[in-house]
Amino acid sequence: RKPSRGGQNLSSRWTRLEKSIRQKASLSQELEDLATHDASLPEVLQPRTASKPKSAALFYGFLVPEEPKPPADDECCMSGCAICVYDLHEESLEAFNEAVTALRGSLTARHIPIAEWPVHIRPKESAAKAGQDSRKGVILSAFEEMERKLALKKAAE
Repeated sequence: RKPSRGGQNLSSRWTRLEKSIRQKASLSQELEDLATHDASLPEVLQPRTASKPKSAALFYGFLVPEEPKPPADDECCMSGCAICVYDLHEESLEAFNEAVTALRGSLTARHIPIAEWPVHIRPKESAAKAGQDSRKGVILSAFEEMERKLALKKAAE
């Protein structure tokens, strides 16, 4: 054992922590008192409150799922993390699609006209799906062509 490791006296640490918490509580109380007495305080001195969560969109009593936003370009570190933001986004998209499918089934069972459904819940046109499938086919064929070229280049070396 090395006595010079620099341990900390826990009772003095507790005293410091308690004093810090009490000071923060009294400061926040003072700010609240000031805010109630003078509404013309600068925004910096206004007490912070937790932001209200967005109200859930309801349609005929059903919760309408909100489509997840894709991650920004700078949110991925590109290091191959076990939990990547793109994987998380893909999982949330799958959950969104399942929720939309369940909602469509419920609305259809209640005989609610499709014209009344929210726009992003309405079933897509089959032509639009065909366009997406053809786009995926084009991307896949371009990728396969690139792989073939790389294989030929590697074989030539």
